[in-house]
Amino acid sequence: MESIKIKKRGKTIPFGFRESNDPGYIEPVREELAALDEAKNYLKTCSYRETANWLHRKTGRYISHVGLRQRINSTSETEEDHQEEKAES
Repeated sequence: MESIKIKKRGKTIPFGFRESNDPGYIEPVREELAALDEAKNYLKTCSYRETANWLHRKTGRYISHVGLRQRINSTSETEEDHQEEKAES
């Protein structure tokens, strides 16, 4: 099965993705995305800094506490936008 490729929008590759073999595209890393979903639950009881350190230990890929907050907020906004679009349809 061919992996999903997304057009790269900027210089930085977001946590949960890696550069694809095709220039200008990124592809998801399932393990990192699963860990990111798990991290959302940890944020209910832990700080962003603690959760970012846990993510780094679990995946081996560094993410700062500020980067984690931005990543969580951007995915939340995207999910809300999709839910609103579906409700309007």
